[in-house]
Amino acid sequence: MRRSTPDRYTVLIARTGGLPITLSINPGPVVLLMAIAAVSPMLWLGSRVSSLHRQNQELEDRNQALSQAADDVFKEIEELDSEISTLRERAGLTEAERAGVADDGPGASGSHQESSFLPRLRSQGGLNETLDAVDAFKAARAQLPSLISALNKQVKPALNETLAEEFAEADAKPSIRPVKASLEISSPFGIRRNPFGFGYEFHNGIDFAGPVGTPIYSTAPGKVKKAEWGKGYGYYVVIDHGYGYETLYAHLSKFKVDQGDAVDRSDVVGLLGNTGRSTGPHLHYSVYEDGEGVDPEDYLD
Repeated sequence: MRRSTPDRYTVLIARTGGLPITLSINPGPVVLLMAIAAVSPMLWLGSRVSSLHRQNQELEDRNQALSQAADDVFKEIEELDSEISTLRERAGLTEAERAGVADDGPGASGSHQESSFLPRLRSQGGLNETLDAVDAFKAARAQLPSLISALNKQVKPALNETLAEEFAEADAKPSIRPVKASLEISSPFGIRRNPFGFGYEFHNGIDFAGPVGTPIYSTAPGKVKKAEWGKGYGYYVVIDHGYGYETLYAHLSKFKVDQGDAVDRSDVVGLLGNTGRSTGPHLHYSVYEDGEGVDPEDYLD
Protein backbone atom coordinates (compact mmCIF):
# COMPACT_ATOMS: atom_id res chain seq x y z
CA MET A 1 0.00 0.00 0.00
CA ARG A 2 1.18 3.55 -0.78
CA ARG A 3 1.72 5.74 2.20
CA SER A 4 -0.33 8.90 2.05
CA THR A 5 1.39 12.27 2.58
CA PRO A 6 -0.30 14.32 5.29
CA ASP A 7 -1.87 17.56 4.14
CA ARG A 8 -0.62 19.41 7.20
CA TYR A 9 2.01 19.04 9.92
CA THR A 10 1.46 19.89 13.58
CA VAL A 11 4.44 21.31 15.44
CA LEU A 12 4.47 21.54 19.26
CA ILE A 13 6.77 24.12 20.82
CA ALA A 14 7.26 23.39 24.51
CA ARG A 15 7.46 26.24 26.99
CA THR A 16 8.73 25.98 30.55
CA GLY A 17 5.97 26.55 32.99
CA GLY A 18 3.34 26.99 30.33
CA LEU A 19 1.29 25.25 27.79
CA PRO A 20 3.04 24.22 24.57
CA ILE A 21 2.49 26.27 21.38
CA THR A 22 0.83 24.35 18.64
CA LEU A 23 1.54 25.26 14.98
CA SER A 24 -0.22 23.70 12.04
CA ILE A 25 1.89 23.93 8.86
CA ASN A 26 0.94 23.22 5.26
CA PRO A 27 4.14 21.81 3.66
CA GLY A 28 3.30 22.89 0.10
CA PRO A 29 3.91 26.66 0.38
CA VAL A 30 6.98 26.08 2.52
CA VAL A 31 8.56 23.83 -0.04
CA LEU A 32 7.69 26.30 -2.79
CA LEU A 33 9.30 29.18 -0.94
CA MET A 34 12.41 27.14 -0.30
CA ALA A 35 12.58 26.21 -3.98
CA ILE A 36 12.19 29.84 -5.04
CA ALA A 37 14.88 30.90 -2.59
CA ALA A 38 17.23 28.27 -4.00
CA VAL A 39 16.53 28.98 -7.68
CA SER A 40 16.48 32.82 -7.63
CA PRO A 41 20.26 33.32 -7.24
CA MET A 42 20.85 30.89 -10.11
CA LEU A 43 18.41 32.79 -12.32
CA TRP A 44 20.04 36.12 -11.45
CA LEU A 45 23.50 34.74 -12.07
CA GLY A 46 22.43 33.31 -15.42
CA SER A 47 20.86 36.63 -16.44
CA ARG A 48 23.99 38.52 -15.40
CA VAL A 49 26.27 36.18 -17.34
CA SER A 50 24.04 36.54 -20.41
CA SER A 51 24.09 40.35 -20.11
CA LEU A 52 27.88 40.43 -19.76
CA HIS A 53 28.25 38.14 -22.76
CA ARG A 54 26.00 40.39 -24.81
CA GLN A 55 27.93 43.52 -23.77
CA ASN A 56 31.22 41.82 -24.60
CA GLN A 57 29.90 40.85 -28.03
CA GLU A 58 28.76 44.42 -28.64
CA LEU A 59 32.21 45.71 -27.68
CA GLU A 60 33.87 43.22 -30.01
CA ASP A 61 31.55 44.25 -32.84
CA ARG A 62 32.28 47.92 -32.13
CA ASN A 63 36.05 47.35 -32.07
CA GLN A 64 35.84 45.39 -35.29
CA ALA A 65 33.83 48.19 -36.90
CA LEU A 66 36.35 50.80 -35.68
CA SER A 67 39.26 48.70 -36.94
CA GLN A 68 37.62 48.41 -40.35
CA ALA A 69 36.87 52.14 -40.37
CA ALA A 70 40.47 52.94 -39.45
CA ASP A 71 41.72 50.62 -42.21
CA ASP A 72 39.40 52.28 -44.73
CA VAL A 73 40.57 55.75 -43.65
CA PHE A 74 44.24 54.75 -43.97
CA LYS A 75 43.59 53.43 -47.48
CA GLU A 76 41.82 56.64 -48.44
CA ILE A 77 44.69 58.68 -47.02
CA GLU A 78 47.24 56.65 -48.98
CA GLU A 79 45.28 57.24 -52.18
CA LEU A 80 44.85 60.94 -51.39
CA ASP A 81 48.55 61.30 -50.59
CA SER A 82 49.43 59.61 -53.87
CA GLU A 83 47.08 61.92 -55.79
CA ILE A 84 48.57 64.98 -54.06
CA SER A 85 52.07 63.84 -55.04
CA THR A 86 50.89 63.47 -58.64
CA LEU A 87 49.31 66.92 -58.55
CA ARG A 88 52.54 68.38 -57.15
CA GLU A 89 54.40 67.05 -60.15
CA ARG A 90 51.60 68.22 -62.47
CA ALA A 91 51.83 71.69 -60.92
CA GLY A 92 55.52 71.84 -61.82
CA LEU A 93 56.72 72.22 -58.23
CA THR A 94 60.45 71.82 -57.70
CA GLU A 95 61.83 68.92 -55.68
CA ALA A 96 62.39 71.27 -52.75
CA GLU A 97 58.82 72.53 -52.96
CA ARG A 98 57.47 68.98 -53.28
CA ALA A 99 59.50 67.89 -50.27
CA GLY A 100 57.24 69.65 -47.78
CA VAL A 101 54.56 72.18 -46.98
CA ALA A 102 54.27 74.57 -44.06
CA ASP A 103 52.29 73.02 -41.23
CA ASP A 104 50.15 75.53 -39.42
CA GLY A 105 48.33 72.89 -37.44
CA PRO A 106 48.67 72.04 -33.74
CA GLY A 107 52.27 71.85 -32.61
CA ALA A 108 53.59 73.55 -35.74
CA SER A 109 56.92 75.30 -35.32
CA GLY A 110 57.22 76.82 -38.76
CA SER A 111 59.27 73.93 -40.11
CA HIS A 112 58.38 71.78 -43.06
CA GLN A 113 57.21 68.21 -42.93
CA GLU A 114 57.68 65.37 -45.37
CA SER A 115 55.46 65.41 -48.40
CA SER A 116 54.53 61.77 -47.98
CA PHE A 117 52.43 61.52 -44.86
CA LEU A 118 52.31 57.72 -44.90
CA PRO A 119 55.79 56.18 -45.35
CA ARG A 120 56.16 53.81 -48.26
CA LEU A 121 59.11 51.63 -47.20
CA ARG A 122 59.82 48.37 -48.97
CA SER A 123 62.01 47.00 -46.13
CA GLN A 124 60.50 47.12 -42.65
CA GLY A 125 61.03 45.44 -39.28
CA GLY A 126 61.71 45.93 -35.58
CA LEU A 127 59.50 45.72 -32.52
CA ASN A 128 55.88 46.60 -32.93
CA GLU A 129 53.20 47.99 -30.68
CA THR A 130 49.73 47.18 -31.93
CA LEU A 131 47.22 50.02 -31.71
CA ASP A 132 43.77 49.26 -30.45
CA ALA A 133 40.81 50.11 -32.66
CA VAL A 134 40.10 53.51 -31.10
CA ASP A 135 43.74 54.67 -31.25
CA ALA A 136 44.10 53.38 -34.81
CA PHE A 137 41.01 55.28 -35.90
CA LYS A 138 42.25 58.46 -34.17
CA ALA A 139 45.65 58.06 -35.81
CA ALA A 140 44.03 57.70 -39.21
CA ARG A 141 41.86 60.77 -38.68
CA ALA A 142 44.87 62.76 -37.48
CA GLN A 143 46.51 62.46 -40.93
CA LEU A 144 43.77 64.38 -42.70
CA PRO A 145 44.57 67.97 -41.55
CA SER A 146 48.13 67.72 -42.92
CA LEU A 147 46.92 66.43 -46.28
CA ILE A 148 44.22 69.10 -46.51
CA SER A 149 46.76 71.78 -45.58
CA ALA A 150 49.14 70.55 -48.29
CA LEU A 151 46.34 70.47 -50.83
CA ASN A 152 44.94 73.93 -50.04
CA LYS A 153 48.12 75.87 -49.29
CA GLN A 154 50.59 74.39 -51.74
CA VAL A 155 49.12 72.18 -54.41
CA LYS A 156 45.98 74.08 -55.42
CA PRO A 157 47.66 77.51 -55.89
CA ALA A 158 50.57 76.01 -57.81
CA LEU A 159 48.28 73.85 -59.92
CA ASN A 160 45.97 76.77 -60.70
CA GLU A 161 48.97 78.84 -61.76
CA THR A 162 50.27 76.01 -63.93
CA LEU A 163 46.88 75.44 -65.56
CA ALA A 164 46.47 79.17 -66.19
CA GLU A 165 49.90 79.28 -67.81
CA GLU A 166 49.12 76.23 -69.93
CA PHE A 167 45.80 77.73 -70.99
CA ALA A 168 47.48 81.00 -71.92
CA GLU A 169 50.09 79.15 -73.96
CA ALA A 170 47.44 77.06 -75.70
CA ASP A 171 45.39 80.18 -76.36
CA ALA A 172 48.42 81.87 -77.92
CA LYS A 173 48.72 79.13 -80.53
CA PRO A 174 47.39 80.23 -83.96
CA SER A 175 44.45 77.91 -84.48
CA ILE A 176 41.95 79.33 -86.99
CA ARG A 177 41.93 80.26 -90.64
CA PRO A 178 42.95 83.87 -91.32
CA VAL A 179 40.05 84.12 -93.79
CA LYS A 180 36.46 83.18 -93.06
CA ALA A 181 35.41 83.12 -96.67
CA SER A 182 35.69 79.76 -98.39
CA LEU A 183 38.96 80.64 -100.05
CA GLU A 184 41.14 77.84 -101.39
CA ILE A 185 44.86 77.57 -100.74
CA SER A 186 46.49 78.58 -104.00
CA SER A 187 50.08 77.89 -102.95
CA PRO A 188 51.08 75.57 -100.07
CA PHE A 189 54.04 75.73 -97.70
CA GLY A 190 57.37 74.45 -99.00
CA ILE A 191 59.34 74.31 -102.24
CA ARG A 192 57.50 75.59 -105.31
CA ARG A 193 58.23 76.76 -108.85
CA ASN A 194 59.18 80.45 -108.99
CA PRO A 195 56.00 82.23 -110.21
CA PHE A 196 58.10 85.11 -111.61
CA GLY A 197 60.73 83.23 -113.58
CA PHE A 198 62.76 80.06 -113.85
CA GLY A 199 63.83 77.75 -111.05
CA TYR A 200 62.37 76.99 -107.64
CA GLU A 201 62.01 78.79 -104.35
CA PHE A 202 61.00 78.00 -100.80
CA HIS A 203 57.56 79.38 -99.94
CA ASN A 204 57.56 80.19 -96.22
CA GLY A 205 53.77 80.22 -95.78
CA ILE A 206 50.51 79.52 -97.58
CA ASP A 207 48.51 81.68 -100.02
CA PHE A 208 44.74 82.19 -100.06
CA ALA A 209 43.51 83.58 -103.40
CA GLY A 210 40.42 85.78 -103.20
CA PRO A 211 38.78 89.09 -104.00
CA VAL A 212 40.38 92.35 -102.96
CA GLY A 213 38.82 93.67 -99.74
CA THR A 214 38.19 90.25 -98.16
CA PRO A 215 38.60 90.64 -94.34
CA ILE A 216 41.75 89.11 -92.84
CA TYR A 217 41.57 87.90 -89.22
CA SER A 218 44.10 87.44 -86.45
CA THR A 219 44.45 83.74 -85.76
CA ALA A 220 45.26 84.15 -82.03
CA PRO A 221 45.36 86.88 -79.36
CA GLY A 222 48.46 89.03 -79.41
CA LYS A 223 50.07 92.41 -80.01
CA VAL A 224 50.73 94.00 -83.39
CA LYS A 225 54.49 93.99 -83.83
CA LYS A 226 54.53 95.50 -87.32
CA ALA A 227 52.01 97.14 -89.64
CA GLU A 228 54.03 98.53 -92.51
CA TRP A 229 55.13 98.32 -96.15
CA GLY A 230 57.73 95.81 -97.34
CA LYS A 231 59.14 95.47 -100.84
CA GLY A 232 58.26 91.80 -101.15
CA TYR A 233 55.20 91.64 -98.89
CA GLY A 234 53.61 94.96 -99.78
CA TYR A 235 51.37 96.01 -96.92
CA TYR A 236 51.84 93.43 -94.19
CA VAL A 237 51.12 92.87 -90.49
CA VAL A 238 53.12 90.83 -87.98
CA ILE A 239 51.46 89.83 -84.69
CA ASP A 240 53.37 88.58 -81.65
CA HIS A 241 51.18 86.08 -79.78
CA GLY A 242 53.67 85.25 -77.04
CA TYR A 243 55.15 81.88 -76.11
CA GLY A 244 57.28 81.98 -79.27
CA TYR A 245 54.37 82.31 -81.73
CA GLU A 246 54.17 84.98 -84.43
CA THR A 247 52.01 85.28 -87.54
CA LEU A 248 52.44 87.32 -90.73
CA TYR A 249 49.69 88.60 -93.07
CA ALA A 250 51.02 90.00 -96.36
CA HIS A 251 49.92 91.64 -99.68
CA LEU A 252 47.12 93.54 -97.89
CA SER A 253 45.21 96.32 -99.56
CA LYS A 254 44.51 98.12 -96.27
CA PHE A 255 45.45 98.03 -92.58
CA LYS A 256 42.82 97.71 -89.86
CA VAL A 257 45.33 97.84 -86.99
CA ASP A 258 48.37 99.89 -85.99
CA GLN A 259 51.67 98.86 -84.50
CA GLY A 260 51.30 98.27 -80.74
CA ASP A 261 47.58 97.41 -80.88
CA ALA A 262 46.33 94.48 -78.85
CA VAL A 263 44.19 92.09 -80.86
CA ASP A 264 42.06 89.10 -80.02
CA ARG A 265 41.49 85.97 -82.02
CA SER A 266 39.19 86.73 -85.00
CA ASP A 267 39.81 90.50 -84.90
CA VAL A 268 40.16 92.02 -88.39
CA VAL A 269 43.76 93.13 -89.01
CA GLY A 270 43.48 94.16 -92.67
CA LEU A 271 41.92 93.55 -96.07
CA LEU A 272 43.11 91.15 -98.77
CA GLY A 273 45.00 92.85 -101.60
CA ASN A 274 47.59 92.56 -104.37
CA THR A 275 50.45 94.67 -103.06
CA GLY A 276 54.16 93.76 -103.17
CA ARG A 277 55.54 90.77 -105.04
CA SER A 278 52.25 89.25 -106.14
CA THR A 279 50.81 87.74 -109.30
CA GLY A 280 47.22 88.43 -108.25
CA PRO A 281 44.97 89.22 -105.26
CA HIS A 282 45.74 86.86 -102.39
CA LEU A 283 46.78 86.64 -98.74
CA HIS A 284 50.19 85.29 -97.85
CA TYR A 285 49.96 83.81 -94.33
CA SER A 286 52.99 82.63 -92.32
CA VAL A 287 53.32 81.09 -88.85
CA TYR A 288 56.57 81.29 -86.87
CA GLU A 289 57.37 79.19 -83.85
CA ASP A 290 60.46 80.33 -81.90
CA GLY A 291 61.57 82.31 -84.95
CA GLU A 292 61.30 79.41 -87.38
CA GLY A 293 58.70 79.24 -90.12
CA VAL A 294 56.37 76.25 -89.87
CA ASP A 295 53.61 74.95 -92.09
CA PRO A 296 50.50 77.03 -91.25
CA GLU A 297 48.21 74.19 -92.36
CA ASP A 298 49.28 72.29 -89.24
CA TYR A 299 47.73 75.09 -87.17
CA LEU A 300 44.46 75.56 -89.01
CA ASP A 301 41.31 74.45 -87.16
